[in-house]
Amino acid sequence: MVDDDDSLRTAVTMILRGRGYLADAAAGAREALELLEKKHYDVVLVDLRMDGMSGLEAVPKIKAVAPRAVVIIMTAYGTIRTAVEAVRAGAFDYITKPFEMDELLLVIEQGLKMRDLAEENARLRGRMLGRSPFPGMIGTSPAMQRVYEMIAKVAPYDVTVLIVGESGTGKELVAQAIHDNSARRDKPLVKLNCAAVPDTLLESELFGHEKGAFTGAQFQRPGKFEVADTGTIFLDEVGDMSPSMQAKLLRVIQEKEFERVGGHETIHVDVRILAATNKDLSQAVSNGTFREDLYYRLNIVTIALPPLRERVEDIPLLVQHFVQMFNTAFHKDFEGPSPEAMDLLMKYHWPGNVRELKNVIEQAVLLGTGSRITPEHLPATVRERAERKNASIKSMERDHIQKVLESCGWNQRKAAEVLGIHRNTLRRKLEEFSITPPAGSP
Repeated sequence: MVDDDDSLRTAVTMILRGRGYLADAAAGAREALELLEKKHYDVVLVDLRMDGMSGLEAVPKIKAVAPRAVVIIMTAYGTIRTAVEAVRAGAFDYITKPFEMDELLLVIEQGLKMRDLAEENARLRGRMLGRSPFPGMIGTSPAMQRVYEMIAKVAPYDVTVLIVGESGTGKELVAQAIHDNSARRDKPLVKLNCAAVPDTLLESELFGHEKGAFTGAQFQRPGKFEVADTGTIFLDEVGDMSPSMQAKLLRVIQEKEFERVGGHETIHVDVRILAATNKDLSQAVSNGTFREDLYYRLNIVTIALPPLRERVEDIPLLVQHFVQMFNTAFHKDFEGPSPEAMDLLMKYHWPGNVRELKNVIEQAVLLGTGSRITPEHLPATVRERAERKNASIKSMERDHIQKVLESCGWNQRKAAEVLGIHRNTLRRKLEEFSITPPAGSP
């Protein structure tokens, strides 16, 4: 509630709280913008005429800081034309003073419903076009839709999120999406792969060091937490931290403070923590290799990314995306994979997940010739494993047909009925699998 009229501001805020809303008040637009930088708000009520920055001036600034917020202008009858200008600038609607609280509550409810409906329509359009609501994330499978929904739910709130999944599933993309859709979007997102830094240097990377703290420390250097102040820090492969580093990370989460290596000054930070791991941290807790108290601090909300083999229906979209990407990078003009190549891509197990698929398409586009990616452009591992899978399936099919024939006394008509196929199809299968009926069979 933004209004320089103390009595109105206080009264409306108290009534909103009484109706179940979490409501804050600001005496001017600049104070409101400071609040919006720190917290997530669904609705901003702004008086049109205020000392300093007017409501009309404030609307575009509010929408820039909080694009999801529903902005409602409060105006006297004589300034309705200006209120209409505010709506054109991004406000949802205006309400004229003096107003009844029920009237204001109705406008608030309508604004929230319209916003949610617009966002749902955007999500549906994205699904129809094969896109996700978050840049860089590709897939329309039910598994990925659940991931998108979780991101949308947790992003606006300053909670710690643990992102779990196998290597190559896109955990960093999830962290980026959460940050980009949070109130900290205009602040730094600082990333660190904990597994890529030796344990002896990890403390300095996270918390910084003072000059002379250790051999080679010629200058004072801020750590990742200090750089991320007011923003977000993404700790990838957090499960690889040593017990001593786990204890220090726990303190930062609990106390929001630390000291640089070799220093005595306590540094206070306001940082949202996103963590990721490809390990089973609950099992690590049971094994005694990961602190239970840190696990529960990190695991406020968990987003689990599915491996690519569990969302095979997304492979064509991913392939199309990567082909376009590498066509641009390498000045090529591939249309995409041939049906035979796509069949191999769909049947491969993808132990390296989306990262492995990306590398395969990059190699195919870079080294391939012609207008389509063919099986010859794919690595031998993709071809061989897919072929082995085909052979295994055909072997199972052959065994099944032979067992049904034996159970039917090699009567092909009965066997075809049991198998649910036409008798001519069964004959072709017998030829394909070199199944020879015993002499005298029907």
